[in-house]
Amino acid sequence: MYNLQPILMNKFVSCKMLCTGAVIAMGTWLMVSCADTYGDNDTFTSSVRNSQLVSPAESDITITPNTDGDRMTIAWPVVHGAGGYEVTLYDRGNESTPLVNTVVDGCSLTTSREEDVNYRLVIRTLGNQSLGNTDAATGTEKLFSSFEASYAEIPEGDLGEYFASHPLPADAVGENLNFDLVAGGHYTLNSVLDFGANTVTLRSMSKTNSATITYGEKGGLATSSGFKAKYLILECGASTQPVLALSENPDPNILDEEHNNYYQITDPISFQNCVINNVVRTFMFDNKIKYCVKTFSITNCLVKFTPDDKMGSSAYFQIYDGGGFINDFTATNCTFWSANDNKVNYFIRYNNSCRCDRAGYLTNSINLRNCTMYNIAKTGQMANHSGFDGRATSNYEIVSNIFVDCGSGQVPRRLLGRLNTSAVNTFAYNTYWFDGAPETEGYTTNSYDVSTNALQTDPAFVDAANGNFTPTGAEQVARKTGDPRWWSNTEQ
Repeated sequence: MYNLQPILMNKFVSCKMLCTGAVIAMGTWLMVSCADTYGDNDTFTSSVRNSQLVSPAESDITITPNTDGDRMTIAWPVVHGAGGYEVTLYDRGNESTPLVNTVVDGCSLTTSREEDVNYRLVIRTLGNQSLGNTDAATGTEKLFSSFEASYAEIPEGDLGEYFASHPLPADAVGENLNFDLVAGGHYTLNSVLDFGANTVTLRSMSKTNSATITYGEKGGLATSSGFKAKYLILECGASTQPVLALSENPDPNILDEEHNNYYQITDPISFQNCVINNVVRTFMFDNKIKYCVKTFSITNCLVKFTPDDKMGSSAYFQIYDGGGFINDFTATNCTFWSANDNKVNYFIRYNNSCRCDRAGYLTNSINLRNCTMYNIAKTGQMANHSGFDGRATSNYEIVSNIFVDCGSGQVPRRLLGRLNTSAVNTFAYNTYWFDGAPETEGYTTNSYDVSTNALQTDPAFVDAANGNFTPTGAEQVARKTGDPRWWSNTEQ
């Protein structure tokens, strides 16, 4: 066993340890030394003096995400004679305020990491006055991204025409194909664009400068596989097609004969950070095919409905006509609102025969978290899914939502159908406000929301008629309930 003489350093412990190392290999010391040395008093001395320093080479800078992907470590090699490093990190989608702007006394920095960000990093070596060394003239720039790898970038134009001339590869079924839309770009969709068996992501190349897709009269999206829409604005007012339909001609390979002949979509379908305007008919429709969608989620989205008079017997999420359902439905940090009073019977509707075990699953769920809903199925029902009702395998998480003039004043009752105490039913701090007063059906006169903490003040939105759902009600303000986007408005 070898004992290393203690080393006392005045600066850059983590850097200098990279310069002097000892490796024991088969009983032999291998020493690696740099031009910098230690004097007799065990203090560090650099041989680089009276020089203008240079910044680390771009190729020598490394970025390493952690296992969870929410942190990353930026590292670079030592520049001898340095007095520190100025590190600046930007989101290229919004460089007005740096994400990191600091001086590092070392050769690494660990900071937060977000999904789907194009980053720009600048590292500049700072001088050391005591050695007569001056700052590097320029910093070294490194561009990197936390986006999943792109399959193709789509130029502005009509998406139907693009995919007609760039057909999806049949040998890529089972892979996720990421298609990038130009940040701030404008696209049209004048036909039903059906991705079929391919799993596709449509995303803007910037989280803060969304591309816009304008649906024409016959425009819409369809799939019989997984699908993601990210950082997009969808203008749907000219079309009566669903925002997203399940394919009229499903991939025959997803037919599950073992489980009641459902066409099983097992890859997730999701909408993230989207604005979806003027939905005239359904958001999702099954095309009268027996589908089971394993997972649907919508997160950080603003959805405005402008239903026409043909929506009366339908639902915004209509997975009913073909005999199917969504096994796990989750909406988080979203606003859903209807801008007119045309009658819509349901927010969510599944076929009455549907339940998790019939499609091969152990549980099913509906989860609404921090959502704001206004004028949704006002004279109808929030949900209809009698196959789920009252079963120990049917779980619900309905937390911190604001419902105003929704579901005939029977929101919790219709979301659950019937309560089973063996299921996981989490209700907390919801607002149920109907026709100018708190609801009574479902949490005061019946046992659906049994939390006993439903909020009782009028949310008093700033201007609901024009789409401003910032709450001013005392309890909502205290709890910051509903879609968080409205609270960010008050904090600007």
